[in-house]
Amino acid sequence: MNIQQKLSWLLQMGVTHFCAESIKTQHMTSASPSADIPATEQASAQAVNASDLPALNALKENFDLSSLKKTASHTILGQGPSKPKLMCVLETPSADSDRSGLTLSGPQGDLLTKMMKAIHLDIEKEVYIAYLCPWRTPGNRALTESEQALFLPFLAREIELVHPQKLLLFGAPVANALLKTGSLAKARGVWHKFQNIPVRVTLSLAALKTDSLKRQAWQDLQEVEKELTK
Repeated sequence: MNIQQKLSWLLQMGVTHFCAESIKTQHMTSASPSADIPATEQASAQAVNASDLPALNALKENFDLSSLKKTASHTILGQGPSKPKLMCVLETPSADSDRSGLTLSGPQGDLLTKMMKAIHLDIEKEVYIAYLCPWRTPGNRALTESEQALFLPFLAREIELVHPQKLLLFGAPVANALLKTGSLAKARGVWHKFQNIPVRVTLSLAALKTDSLKRQAWQDLQEVEKELTK
């Protein structure tokens, strides 16, 4: 059983606290697989006890069990209204967001704003933007499987607290972390459920550089709009 499978099983079984013995080894480096599991367990134990979004955000900002925090310029937290029509989940902040400290910044921020406008959503009033990981990765590399598992408890709790009508996941790592779908091809084109919330998967913002991929993303957005207007 890999790290993600173990965490998913623990959450499904209703485990919300872990014994201190398993957390003692948090000082171990992330290069050690045995260190990844205690770190993930500690993340889960912290996240489930966050009573509201400010408490959860404080936990994220003070979470020191990932080396990504040391290489990023800013911690980029979720932004948007409570109980929005749509919650968009991105993998990591863009380089522009990392520099500015703002959730929506640079070309990717502009693109997401236009995408939401295209399906008649006000991104400031009706959309919540979240990240699987609140720190940009070096070179904008994809999150590893262990990193996905490490940040999943915080994202799962954020979704629970925000309680959106629908979820839109951007990119394979986000879809795999939340839905265990594997490839993006398997994840796209159908509706999923997470915490009993309808979920659609689309391509990452960084991937939308060609017309063919933009058409695929537009198809996904149209399905989201249809579901929101039912």
